[in-house]
Amino acid sequence: MPGTETHDRAYIQSRLREEIARARRYDRRFALLLFEAVPSTDGIPIRRKVDHALEAIGATIRPSDVVARVFEDMVLVLLVETDARGAKDALMRIRNRVARQAGNWQVTTFLFPEHAENIEGLPALSAA
Repeated sequence: MPGTETHDRAYIQSRLREEIARARRYDRRFALLLFEAVPSTDGIPIRRKVDHALEAIGATIRPSDVVARVFEDMVLVLLVETDARGAKDALMRIRNRVARQAGNWQVTTFLFPEHAENIEGLPALSAA
């Protein structure tokens, strides 16, 4: 992926704890985009679908943002210092590119601090 490294769940768990502390300390915002693969009717294996999505996301996000594969069928994107409008814009760019390369996905957006409890309780971030 050009310019963007894909991280694992352990890294994003740690990075997100840091981001929450930083956002609270400096009254900043950030957004999380949770992409969950929708099974393909065309027979494309989930692993390949996720690989295509990771490539599309990596080519779309800023260098300061973080992308991680948190489960076999789930990708999490941390958009640092991003408000609701920025999250919506990023989501449209990312979702369009992902859909072209990797089919349909279920996407959930979380904003900090509005969804702080939801973010901290995400199974992807608390699972071992």
